[in-house]
Amino acid sequence: MPNLSLFAIPAYWVLTMAPHSYAVAIMSKANNGKWDNSNPRSSTWDNKLRTATPAEAYGRYERAEAAHKNGFENLPLFVGAILAGNLAGLSSVDLNRFTGAYLAMRALYTLVYVNVTRNSTSFFRTAIWLASTMGCMAVYVKSGIALM
Repeated sequence: MPNLSLFAIPAYWVLTMAPHSYAVAIMSKANNGKWDNSNPRSSTWDNKLRTATPAEAYGRYERAEAAHKNGFENLPLFVGAILAGNLAGLSSVDLNRFTGAYLAMRALYTLVYVNVTRNSTSFFRTAIWLASTMGCMAVYVKSGIALM
């Protein structure tokens, strides 16, 4: 079986960019096609969006941006696990299963993050994040054992 694990890195990047693109689309639609890309992280721009946008749309925008940022926060952990697994010579079957499961969990995580609005159900998102993180840790441990 071919080792596809390194291809998971660009796939993960696409998954991480998707919620940002969705967030921009939400704001553009809610503000008559207006999106100021010259300084999109400005607190002035964010305050303008908050006051000019319906609360539901702004909340969805915030959650999509948070999912986007969380994706980049977790990128080093995922890439490191892939590199460690390849360096340690883990089987392509194990690495492909790991990367496939991780990408699926991150896609589900993003969907849950963007759509869940109640605290009582937000813990499902945390469980998905924890499961994906534990998958990375398992690859690190397997890699360490293989290199002993």
